[in-house]
Order: sequence, then C-alpha cells, then structure tokens
Amino acid sequence: MGGSTLQVGISGLAAFQRSLSTIGHNISNANTEGYSRQRVDLTARNPSPSSAGFIGNGVTVESVRRFYDSFAVSQVRSRSAATEYFTTYKSLASQVDNLLADPDAGVSSALNSFFDAVQGVADDPSSVSAREVMLTEGQGLVDRFQTLDDWLQDLGKNANDRIVSKVGEINSLARNIANMNNDIIVASGLGAGQPPNDLLDKRDKLLDDLSKLISVKIVEGTGNSINVYVGNGQSLVLDTNYMQLEAGIDPDDPENYQVSYQMPNGTSYPVTDTLTGGELGGVIAFRNEILNPTRNKLGRLAMGIAMTFNEQQKLGVDLDGLLGDNFFEEPLPEAVPGVNNTGGETLTVTVDDITAITTADYTLSYNGTNYVLTNQDDGSTTNLTIASAGPPIVFDPVDGLSFELSNTPAVGDEFFIRPTRGAARTFELAMDNPNRIAAAGPLLTRIDNGNLGDATISEATVVDFTNAALTTSPGSLTPPVLIVFDDPPVPTAPATLSYSIYDNSTPGAPVLLEANISYDVNDPTNGHDIFPSPGGLDYGYTVRIDGEPQPGDQFTVEFNSNGVSDNRNALLLADLQQKGTLIGGNATYSDVYNEAVVYVGNRTRQAEINQQAQNALLDEATSMREAVSGVNLDEEAANLLRYQQAYAAAAQVITAADQLFQTLLSAVRS
Repeated sequence: MGGSTLQVGISGLAAFQRSLSTIGHNISNANTEGYSRQRVDLTARNPSPSSAGFIGNGVTVESVRRFYDSFAVSQVRSRSAATEYFTTYKSLASQVDNLLADPDAGVSSALNSFFDAVQGVADDPSSVSAREVMLTEGQGLVDRFQTLDDWLQDLGKNANDRIVSKVGEINSLARNIANMNNDIIVASGLGAGQPPNDLLDKRDKLLDDLSKLISVKIVEGTGNSINVYVGNGQSLVLDTNYMQLEAGIDPDDPENYQVSYQMPNGTSYPVTDTLTGGELGGVIAFRNEILNPTRNKLGRLAMGIAMTFNEQQKLGVDLDGLLGDNFFEEPLPEAVPGVNNTGGETLTVTVDDITAITTADYTLSYNGTNYVLTNQDDGSTTNLTIASAGPPIVFDPVDGLSFELSNTPAVGDEFFIRPTRGAARTFELAMDNPNRIAAAGPLLTRIDNGNLGDATISEATVVDFTNAALTTSPGSLTPPVLIVFDDPPVPTAPATLSYSIYDNSTPGAPVLLEANISYDVNDPTNGHDIFPSPGGLDYGYTVRIDGEPQPGDQFTVEFNSNGVSDNRNALLLADLQQKGTLIGGNATYSDVYNEAVVYVGNRTRQAEINQQAQNALLDEATSMREAVSGVNLDEEAANLLRYQQAYAAAAQVITAADQLFQTLLSAVRS
C-alpha cells in the first residue's frame, strides 16, 4: 500500500529542513579556514506497488557530503610546502647576501684599507707611524672577518632554534592528526558509515599546516583514517599511532643541529638530509647551501691571506735587521673524531698548498684496508696513499691538505674534516711591534768598483730560505757569497767565461763553494741566472748577471744589515693585493671574496624567482580548490530560497492531506 499523502509531505519537510540547515551551516562557515562546502544528497524512497503501478513514498536524506577534490587539495599542499621552503630560504639567504655585498660591512673595504696601509709603509719604510697604521688596519681586517663569522654563527644558532621549534610543531601536529584519525573512526561508526565532514575538514586543516612545515606524502588508511610519511618514507602517522622527530646537536658537527627519527623501539637515526620542503626544509637547505659554504669561503680567504702574507713577510727584514716573522696567526683545519670511534687515535690536518685548498668538507674513514677520503660537496672519494707507515701514519697530500694519524685506527673509525670552517673565527694578528714589519729586502747585491766589464747584477729576490743549502743556522739564508769570473777564460770556448762562487762570510778569506761554472756571453737566456745555481745548490734566492764581464770581475751578495729605508719587501707585500695567490694561483684576495658574494647572490636571486613562481602556482591551486570546496554566498542564497520554497510546498502537501482527512471525517460523521 502506497504511503499516505501526509507521510510524503512529512518526508519532504524533514529533507528540506536538513537541506536548509546544511545551507545555513555553509553560510555560517563561509569564512572558516579549511571549511569545505557541504550538500545534502536526497533520494526518493522506495515506491510501494499497487494494481495501478508503483506509488511514491516521498524523499529521504541519503547523506550529507562535502565538496572535495583530492587532487586539488594535494596540489595545494605540495605548493604550500614549496612556497614555504623558498620563502624561508630566500629570507635567510637575503640576510647573508645583504651583509656580504654591503661595501661598508663586507671584507672588501677592510681589505682595501689594510693594503693602503701596506703601501703607506712601502712609501715610507722608516716611518714608525706608517707601521702603526699598518698594524691598526691589520687588526681592523681581522676584526672584520671575526665579526662576519660571529654574525654567521649567530645565524646558525637561529637556524638551530628554528629547527627545534619546527620539529616541535611537527610532532604536535602528528599527535593531533593521529587523535583526529581516532575521532573520525569513532564518528564514522556512530554515523553508520556516513562521513563526519567537519572532522575531516579539521584533519585536512592539520595536514595543510603540516605541509607548510615539511613535505609530506599522504596515503588513505582504514576507517577513513590517513597515514602520513616524511623524508624517505618514514611514517609520521599510522592510523591512530604517531611517531616523533627529535632535534639535537649533531655529534659530528657540534655547531649544527640534526633531526632524528625515533623508532617505536626507542632507537633513533638521523634523517636531516632526507627532509625537504616546508619551513623546516628551507632552514636545513639554507644552512647546507648558503650558511656553511659561506663560512667555508670566508675561512679560505682568511687562511689564504694569513699564509701568503706571512710567507712574503718572512722573506723580508725588519727595522732591527732580523728576518721577518708571522704578521697573522695562521688558522688550522679542524678534524673532529666520530663519536663511535674506538681506536683512540687522533688526526692532524695541515695545509700543504694554500693554492689547492677548496671550500669542501671531508670525511676520512678506515675500512680495514683503505683510508678513504670523501669530499662532502660532490661525494667523490680518494684512497689516501701512505707516505710513512709510522706511527704516526703520514699520507700524501690531497687537495692541498696533509694528513697524519697518531696510530692505526679501528675498522669503521672516521674523522670529519672542516679545513676552512673556523678559519675566519681564528684569524688573528700575530704582531704587535711595528718594528717587526719586514719592509726591507734581506739581501744586497754589489758590483766591485774594479770591474772592467759592463756586466750588471740584479737585486736578489728571496724565494724560500727554509730549505736553502749551506745555511749558517736553521731557517736562515745562505751566507754572503762572492762571485768571481775566472782568469783566464775557458780556452776551448772564446765566447764563454767561467765563474766560481765563494762563501764570503769572512771578507778577505773566501771559501770556495762551486767552481768553473760556465757563463756564455752570447746567450742572454742561458747561463745568466746565477741562482738557482747551475751546480744544483739551492741558495734560497735568485740573482741574475747580464752583460759581458771580464776575467777577474767580482760581484757580491750580502746581508742587508741596515735596511731602515729599504722598501723592497714592502712593495712585494703590497703587490699581494693584486697577485693571484689562491685557487690554483689564479685568484686574488678580492677575486675569492667576490666569488663568495656572487655565489650567495645567485642563490638568493634564484630562491626569489622560485618563490614568486611557487606563489603563483599556490594561488592557482588554491583557486582550483576553492572553486570546488569554497562557499559561494550567492549560490547559497539561491539554494536557500529554493529550499524555502520547497519546504513551504511540502507544508502545503501536509495541509492538503489534513484537509482531505477532515473532509473524510465529516463525511463519516454525516
């Protein structure tokens, strides 16, 4: 028997009332973040059969569903993660870029001021005030490096704080998502499997917030739950369970914090390098791609200035007639043993060739057979060659670095090497006495007044006295020498003379060092370089004789005992500013600093471009999601009017049913 007119009308009232309530819910949440528009799905009740055919029984509410596009939502989350990543990266990188490029705060101005002061000493080497200015500007250069490195370290500490903060937020969101999964599962059971739309929206909002912190992968679980994965597939949420991330000091790099994944069994392992996207990924990438490389680049420059300037400074003579000493303290590479090392050995790393030093960090490990050096920048590996089996174990240099192990390590032991990371921080002035600035050249060359030929002798240029032959004491130059052209000349070659070299430490009593060295008068390119000696001895300096000497002509090379007004070494010190001394001997100090500025500037600019692009993509994805899930008040107003009219019509059906019933009762009573 078909449903009565009254029942049909009542079903319509109930359905349209639910529809009106849902429309009101949409309107009320039009500005609620994360809310998805809902709709009532109506379906006709099953009809009742009769002899005249099937008679309808009205309408019923099948479900209340939200307008939801999973693809649009996933696009929003993906774009949110990318946008937050580049926004964070660009914001932090801009701070470094602005500082390095600042003409007043960067290294360039301090470097120019220092070398202006060096030139001032070259202009007036006897002036103590000029020397004082050079010391002051040297300290200013040191302070500039240290200030920059302190600021970068502070930025690193801020990055560490942000990592701790964001990991805490991620853990809180993971816990809330797991709890929300539980609430959704329970609500779905109470609702006979109907979706709890508002709870789903709240969970989606939590997932949106999580995607702003880190890139996530979301997989549907059981009972309307979801699973969340981060990194290389580490599960953050599994149904109603959640795991935790942990931020703590990196034992292999104490200045940096690492992120570890905590296993359910209580163990943990680092996942820092696998975390991408979002604000956390942006901080980690900034630290790895901008902050640490910039400190390494500044450190290489500080180390390069110290070592190359000291090298030339020690080739000169100060106001007291002493060979020069270090002007700067030379920074040393850092070597940190792994926390799991069991061998107890120590590693000493020194700079073998400053021109070959890179800005890379390294790991040195022992696998029981080979000592493997891994470049952390490009992942390349080198098996170190043992030069001395020791102990200590000494290896052949690699990338300008020398390595020495105190003993054989245990298998699996490793060391983390940062050659230049702390160099700007440990860059110091080693000198406080202006008289110790070695402005003068250590040697003088003279032509004997009785010479008959027209030959001339060049100034002596010191190359390296540390390994010079025939030194009077370790670290000193070869003694004064006397060069005498033999009499008579070599008879077999009329155009060839010969000369002998004597130790002239005691004038008037020379001691023969080398004899009968050929001098070809007609060959201006061969035979005129007296030192290095054609006989193979290393005197530590170079001297050249040009022209045609006569038998008996004499030339002397002697110590500069009174070089107060001598500026030869000061000029060489000043020339270092424009001389290629770093990166294979092809880059000046300014070149190296400008390379760091360009490196940071390019990456900052690229991050800005990517940020703008991701913002546009995020706006597009958000618009696509809002077109599906957003509340359109005009549309809701139209629906409100439509369902009001439907509700009124259903009420009229009930009224008509009542009138029919009353008419029937009246007929029966009569």
